[in-house]
Amino acid sequence: QGLDFQYTEVPGSVGKTSLFLHPSPTSTHATPEPRMASNSSFTFQQPASAPQAPFAMSKSSSELSMRTVGVVERDDAGIQPGYVLMCAGRETYLIDEDGRKVHEWRSTRQVFVAYLLPNGNLLRDGSDNDDADLFRCGGAAGFLEEVTWDNKPVWSFSQLPLNTYLTHHDLEPMPNGHVLAMVWHRRSSESVKYFGRRPDLCPDGEVWDNVVIELKPDGKGGADIVWSWSFFHHVVQDVDGGLPNFKPVKEHPDLMDINFCPAGGKNGVRNLSTLQSDGLKRSRDARVTSGASAYEDTPGKTGEKDWLHCNSVSYCPKRNQIMININVLCEIVVIKRDSVSVTQWQSDPNKPQWPLRRIDTDHRNDRSEQGGRGFQYSDQPGIQWRWGNPQTYRCGSRMDQTLFAQHYANFIEEGLPGAGNVLVFNNGRAPDRVWSTVDEISPPEDKPFSGVYKREPGKAFGPKEACWSYGPKTGRQGSFFCTHISSAHRLPNGNTFITMGPQGIISEVTREGKEVWRYISPVCNDPNAVAVTRQGDTRTGGRYSLFMSRKYAKNFAGFIGKPLSPGRHLEG
Repeated sequence: QGLDFQYTEVPGSVGKTSLFLHPSPTSTHATPEPRMASNSSFTFQQPASAPQAPFAMSKSSSELSMRTVGVVERDDAGIQPGYVLMCAGRETYLIDEDGRKVHEWRSTRQVFVAYLLPNGNLLRDGSDNDDADLFRCGGAAGFLEEVTWDNKPVWSFSQLPLNTYLTHHDLEPMPNGHVLAMVWHRRSSESVKYFGRRPDLCPDGEVWDNVVIELKPDGKGGADIVWSWSFFHHVVQDVDGGLPNFKPVKEHPDLMDINFCPAGGKNGVRNLSTLQSDGLKRSRDARVTSGASAYEDTPGKTGEKDWLHCNSVSYCPKRNQIMININVLCEIVVIKRDSVSVTQWQSDPNKPQWPLRRIDTDHRNDRSEQGGRGFQYSDQPGIQWRWGNPQTYRCGSRMDQTLFAQHYANFIEEGLPGAGNVLVFNNGRAPDRVWSTVDEISPPEDKPFSGVYKREPGKAFGPKEACWSYGPKTGRQGSFFCTHISSAHRLPNGNTFITMGPQGIISEVTREGKEVWRYISPVCNDPNAVAVTRQGDTRTGGRYSLFMSRKYAKNFAGFIGKPLSPGRHLEG
């Protein structure tokens, strides 16, 4: 603030360094009394005569190049003007284009994902892992809520009991004010054999169903389930001829093969080296040569309990269809949100009754075959379109696979460039595809937004390849590799907003592939405290990863009437 300073580093205990600010030899101002910098900010005794000008960081390329965290690249002529929403630990931040904090929400739980709503409220999840220790898995949540701009609760939801069900990974706000969420449902190995699951594909003694639920706030601080779709109600198998879902898998791409389980499970899908006897060495070699920071070195289980690991859900209102991203199967699937309300997935009988039952929205009026109103599980529409790995329905080989451990598949919203197409973060795989891409896919509809997808009988769904892709192969300029998490979504000006999850880096790129904005998160995801890396320092140790982030244009409805004056940078 008008004074020139230098600093002296004084080594401290446990690897810490104390910084003392003192006037530069060339300073003509009165000498302030040096004081040790605090953990949260540099402090000094400023003379009364010092000018009180607000501090502003220069945005020149030379100044940006000196930054070690925060915004390190910024092309104002190329970026989409707006604000960035990101979650770190229990905090959710809204920052401007220079990384200055505009607003903040604090939760009592670890927050994985958050979305701004048109009314200015925030929709977020929360981790209940301490109460749901049976679901120790990446993406576990258990709690979701809507809070106001001022962080006051509006409504919340948990699917109980937490030893049987758990919400996870992602949420999707809907235009009607409802919310889509995903729920894990634990099923015993005894139960799943009646769905045709092979006993050797139950190494954990249980298998998790994935259920999509639609929540309607009840106006009393809670929410009701008004629609649901269960994978276990849409499975096919050709192992047990005595079961009703015994059918040729290839002839039913609308159903999920309950026995398609990639070798090594999630770890094997991300790193093929774990499947071989010398896999650990090969994995470490690949880590060194690719520059990747994290691999799963331990072998996984074929048929593990989280056999699908669905990690995102997206809704297209014009089609009235929902897209689910299936990480372990390396596939995205689209289902229809039909008029039937809630399927009977919330009970786990030792032996399911065929046909499976369906109940109405208040969960009381049970409809069964005995009541004359029952129907086969397949009456609720199954998979409408699927893409990424046609091996799952036996219409292709490994050479036809196009998705690899992907995350955050989402429909591009109406009104945006590429509307109706699918955008997905294609993570890649070690050791043969150690680079990531962001891919845009144009679904093979008979006409735009019809929700009717063309497919030649016995062949894989199209298209053959993505219509747009960003991310060079490893070893080339601009290449990046994210072993897990990560996200991407389209912006109003046609740019694509990308979160490189494990690295904790956010970028914005143009249609031509030019990066116009880059942010290195300074916030460490400590569950018990807010810890940041100061500007000028480098991130060492700790966890700076981001599951996803979102950018909202400045004319977003949720910003109307809200205070948006930027404060200090997160990194100080």
